[in-house]
Amino acid sequence: MEFFGFLSILKESLQLLPRNKKLLALTSFIYFLISSILFSILNFKLKFLIHDITLKVSILSISTSNTLKITKIIADIKEDFQILLTLYVALVIILFFISFLYAIATIILSFISYNNTNISLKDFVLRISRAFKYAIITGLYTKMFGIGYLFIILFLLSPLLISTSNIFLFSIAIFVGIISFFFFQYLSVVWILALIISVVEEDCYGIKAIAKAGSLIKGKRLNGFILNVLFSIVSLLLYKSYLKMNIGAKGIINQTLVSLFLVNFSSLVNFLCLVAYTVLYFHCKKNHGEEVELQWNFEYSKV
Repeated sequence: MEFFGFLSILKESLQLLPRNKKLLALTSFIYFLISSILFSILNFKLKFLIHDITLKVSILSISTSNTLKITKIIADIKEDFQILLTLYVALVIILFFISFLYAIATIILSFISYNNTNISLKDFVLRISRAFKYAIITGLYTKMFGIGYLFIILFLLSPLLISTSNIFLFSIAIFVGIISFFFFQYLSVVWILALIISVVEEDCYGIKAIAKAGSLIKGKRLNGFILNVLFSIVSLLLYKSYLKMNIGAKGIINQTLVSLFLVNFSSLVNFLCLVAYTVLYFHCKKNHGEEVELQWNFEYSKV
């Protein structure tokens, strides 16, 4: 039955992990190491700057007579805000690109593992660099669609959410929100598959990849939808665990470790999702009677 097809996809996804294990271990180690270091720096710096700004604001509130001192404190607060914003934006952009490169690497490794082939480290890096520009274009399109969908839902829900005193309207808002969540999971099946296509197929990216994903997913969309819902539930449980652990975490080091738990395990969930979608890509191809061939101009060997 198609409804239980996702179980077969998950099983095959787990079976792919031992293949090309050296490259998988290397890329995962580099990604988790760099992302953990950057996130820790971001977390420590943000907390330090926020504490500094809070302290200066409290001093400002009691400094009512010394105009020169007030002016200096305000200038220092503005400078701290600029540093805070610059640091945050810079590190978030770096983390995004590292995460995106890891996503591309995951798709490539899953693809060649499913084909029972090996790839050298040099060719692996070259393939990531070649796929990056295609994947980023497709990713930008899907992000725009996702943001557009979010704004539409917020626009429709805002009048209902304002009426919190009206239980009936608020209940309708909650119901519409739940339906919107599931519909988003349904829509994003095509968007995630489009990213897979833009990485594994030559010269197929952007709108072309999205259109091809929409055509290819026919007959298998339910599997993708269930996978999305499943991974969303896992992510929600992780976040709930993070909140519980964060309440009892005392001190900046413990709070940083708890935050790293959430970030790294969320990355692991995203990794498994991409592996599953790569397997789903092969299932879709098979469902349409299409063969999947390696189109990349590199040397491969059987595992």
